[in-house]
Amino acid sequence: MQTTSQIKLRPAETRDAGEVARLVAASFAQYTPLIGKPPAPVLYDYAALVATGQVWLAVAGEELRGMIYSYVEEDGAVMLDVLAVSEAARGQGLAKRLVTQVESGARAEGARLVRVYTNAVMAGPQVLYPRLGYKETHRGESDGYMRIHYEKRL
Repeated sequence: MQTTSQIKLRPAETRDAGEVARLVAASFAQYTPLIGKPPAPVLYDYAALVATGQVWLAVAGEELRGMIYSYVEEDGAVMLDVLAVSEAARGQGLAKRLVTQVESGARAEGARLVRVYTNAVMAGPQVLYPRLGYKETHRGESDGYMRIHYEKRL
């Protein structure tokens, strides 16, 4: 079993897009029956997202263990849009490490707020984000999904 210290973080490259899409699909597959359709991140164009330079990967050697995608919103806040961790890497603190990577980058860019939302059926993120200091701001439907919105002041 890999430890998080053996897992390195690096920016995604063009060649990684297909593997990122597969990781996201596998990570979110358990939620499709609960939602009644694929979760929104499964439908994203990962080649386009990787091209933004805002996708970070967690790799053990050449094996993809996790990913995170964020971007700066119009008001200067950072939106943490996608977080996915492979089944093999769950329970090792990798999600926290990826979120911390986004927060560090946000601080370096002068952002003072990170936002994130999760689908209302996703129990894991509802535990993770409050544990990392995120406060729930509201709940509601958007883009056909019931979402819980969080934010964290940096």
